[in-house]
Amino acid sequence: MYNFMAKLLNFIESSTDQTKSEIIIAEYILRNVEKIPKMSIYELAEACHTSPATITRFCQRFENITFKELKEYARSFIEFNDTEVDYQNLKTKFNIKQINEYYDELHASLKQTEQFLRSKEIIQVVHEINHSKKVAFFGVTFSHLIARNAQFKFIRLGKYATAYSNHENQISEAESLTPRDLAVVISFSGETRFIVQLVKVLKKRGIPIVAITGNEKGYLAQNAKQIIKVSSCKLESFKSPILEEINMLSVINSIYLVYSIVFKNSEGYQTNKGGS
Repeated sequence: MYNFMAKLLNFIESSTDQTKSEIIIAEYILRNVEKIPKMSIYELAEACHTSPATITRFCQRFENITFKELKEYARSFIEFNDTEVDYQNLKTKFNIKQINEYYDELHASLKQTEQFLRSKEIIQVVHEINHSKKVAFFGVTFSHLIARNAQFKFIRLGKYATAYSNHENQISEAESLTPRDLAVVISFSGETRFIVQLVKVLKKRGIPIVAITGNEKGYLAQNAKQIIKVSSCKLESFKSPILEEINMLSVINSIYLVYSIVFKNSEGYQTNKGGS
């Protein structure tokens, strides 16, 4: 379901002309996704001030699908979002204690992640990153945001890194990697259908994999060269990983800190020493 949203956002973000019909259609769908399953192609065309033929072309470019299939995508997306929060297991009235309890859970999970982190493992991953020609970060939904965060951090340290958003681009990137590159795959469960598909591509091409995951028995972890485990704690009432994402980001930050100190600082020291 994330790929549906990601593709619509890609349509919008990749264009400098916000008046293009496909951008208007993508924005309308994102703003009114709950209306799409009940709309006809003529109603959507009218709402977007375009023609049914343009809607059809949009669907084909979007994922080579029909308008009927687009409506099914929207319906599944709505159903997925409707289960974002399990309100039956939450108190109906907001209480500041809920925030305090969240931070208590967060502190406990971060402490557990800290205990999992061993200096030897971090150093090994840092060496893998340093020796790789390119480091490709992979993740979907919230894990993609962490992957993109990692990409920015390492590019700022002078390391070429990639982190593509939609599924197709991630698979294309995996298929273009060589054994001299490194794949860092971020997935709390390590078991989602796309992550399994991605790992199979990486394994077939002989790409070394570093797994950042909360499930050391998952498919991702079982096929990784190295594993960095995070706390398995999560808040069951929320589909969004409000504990898991912080823990996985803390691992990225830990790797970033060690890499910047061990390699970038030593490079700077050697440069200064050589120039003195």
